[in-house]
Amino acid sequence: MFTRILVAQSSRLALGSKQGWGRRLVSTVKVGEEAASAIASRPPAQAPKKKRPIGGFRGGVVGFLLGVTTAGALGFVYLIEEYHKATGLVLSSVDELEKSSAKVREHVKKIEAVEAQLQKLRQTAATTQQVGQLRADWRKQNDILTRDHLELKAHVWEIEQDVESVLGKRQKQSQ
Repeated sequence: MFTRILVAQSSRLALGSKQGWGRRLVSTVKVGEEAASAIASRPPAQAPKKKRPIGGFRGGVVGFLLGVTTAGALGFVYLIEEYHKATGLVLSSVDELEKSSAKVREHVKKIEAVEAQLQKLRQTAATTQQVGQLRADWRKQNDILTRDHLELKAHVWEIEQDVESVLGKRQKQSQ
């Protein structure tokens, strides 16, 4: 049995799309029974398998993981930078604290030196009681000196009187 198969050739040359020929070549071919049996013995064509969207899911998971990793890395870098900034601020405040504590130590040493001098002065200085006692002693000594001075004056006056009386007698005798 002879069947006719219409074969459509749609190659570029046959179509002649570049040259502007718009014709199709269609020919009929007589095929022998052998060819027909070979075609009939082939299994029927199956519909193409549907691809599951596993690749898309995998791509989504990989993209998600890549995004999370990138975001995590950027976050970590930002965190490290902030940590370095904060550490720098802490170190600068520690340096300032050391400077101020050194100043405080110097002031404390000066205060301790002044307190030591004050203690020495308190030990050597006279108290108001001692000053009052010294005033009383000075007054006593002054009174004693004044009395002795007056006694000496009186004694000198007596001697002068005696000398005048002796000299007055001699002058009267010599005249």
